[in-house]
Amino acid sequence: MSINSADGNLTGILARTANLNEDGTRLRITLAHGLTFSDGTELDSAALKANFERWQKIASTAATPSAIDTILADSASAPLIKSYKTPGKHVLDVHFARPCFAFPDALTHPGLGVLSPAAFGKDSTEPVATPIGAGAYTLEAKATKTAPHREEANTTRLKLRAEFRSERESAAASASATHSESASQGSPDYGRDSNHDGGVPLRPAPAEGKAPATIAFIHSSLSATPAQWLASKHDNPMHADVVDAVAAKEQKEIAQAGLRVMHRDPFSVVYLGFNHNDENLKQRAMRQAIVQNIDERQLLKDQFPESTLSANGYTPASLGVQPERPAIRDEKATTDLLKTAKYGGENIPIAYPTGVRLPYFPLPELTAQGIQKQLAEVHITTQLKPMHWDTEFLPALLEGRLTGLFLFGLHGLYRSPHDMLARLFSGPRPLCNARLTDIPHRLDAALAIASASQRRETYRNIETDLIADLPLHPLLLPASALGLSSDVTNYPLNPYLEEPLELVTMR
Repeated sequence: MSINSADGNLTGILARTANLNEDGTRLRITLAHGLTFSDGTELDSAALKANFERWQKIASTAATPSAIDTILADSASAPLIKSYKTPGKHVLDVHFARPCFAFPDALTHPGLGVLSPAAFGKDSTEPVATPIGAGAYTLEAKATKTAPHREEANTTRLKLRAEFRSERESAAASASATHSESASQGSPDYGRDSNHDGGVPLRPAPAEGKAPATIAFIHSSLSATPAQWLASKHDNPMHADVVDAVAAKEQKEIAQAGLRVMHRDPFSVVYLGFNHNDENLKQRAMRQAIVQNIDERQLLKDQFPESTLSANGYTPASLGVQPERPAIRDEKATTDLLKTAKYGGENIPIAYPTGVRLPYFPLPELTAQGIQKQLAEVHITTQLKPMHWDTEFLPALLEGRLTGLFLFGLHGLYRSPHDMLARLFSGPRPLCNARLTDIPHRLDAALAIASASQRRETYRNIETDLIADLPLHPLLLPASALGLSSDVTNYPLNPYLEEPLELVTMR
């Protein structure tokens, strides 16, 4: 499933319908007919069941941290999914151990990509080396190394499937016919929580001759600016048609080169994390002293698009559950807080990721430097601690080993507050161990609330309690930007980063 960018409702990619029963304990997924994987095998309920079982096993395996943990793995109570049934060739029933009215939204999670079972084998939790999916492109070549040269070993190449359009059009026609028949019989257009009861149109196929026949991803370590990548010619090894995670000052360079910059709506949050085992940070007074001396507006300069905002809570503002910004900056003077915390000028490290561009965090080092400078003005001493993203920072973040202060962010993976709150504070591997120990149970209870408005109010109350206790501090709601070469005529911008390549068009 995906999100319809026009109205925000669920729409089909592979599923014709995805409906909950009345008590929220069973989700029935009905697949469109006529879809195949890129190896020619049929996409049916048995293949979908195998994918669900694989996702659940990945999420429940401690050695393999995954962003789908909070959907499918054990939570504060017990495993959510009880069993799977396939009552028909294109129908999968997912039975829950307890009501879960928010589950249909989770089907839009980008980590739930459906693969041919031949690609991963039975019960495999290992990363898939050669994916066999049901999308518009098939993997023609895969990069085997990172190097500053355009060569076969350094290029991943996707090729448009010739049969994709006919499959998609056939499935969409079938879904449309089912919807018309259902509507003519007087059934409602929408079921519980705005999930369609009748068939829904699937995401459209690319117009004939519009989508790129092949797409190449060059894995390059060239030290060049995004403007240079985009403005260079195709035979240049540094050429790129799309560059994501573009910082504010780089946007100006791209515009000066006569090229386009596009901004996504904010759907990310940047946080300042606290290691509560640190002698200086375990007291709320010290955390409060740090927070009330950070000026987020100054941190925005030269790093983030103008539409970036200060964060009131732990989730994107568009989800409508952010609490009122607490007046913690006015509660006590910084000198009094530092005295209460018995801070004696000790050096506190600020860890931040290097060697990476993230849509929500294009230049982490500048944010870390800005915080260090601001805290120094009130005699809070910090030491910058750069850590390589892949080999140092990310493993330490997932395993809870970061010391002192640390900068990180989350991008919303699907349209629900539960997504980010559970990744931060619940599930088998929360990113932050909040001292409010009832939070995981309260998050579980929210999933069982049938009313969407009541669920939102529950999440808002959870955020209000968390923000007062300061387990970590939400800094920014960053808008992300990307640059396009002159050859790109259309790019399907989406705040959830669900941007299908088949809808990209080139000259």
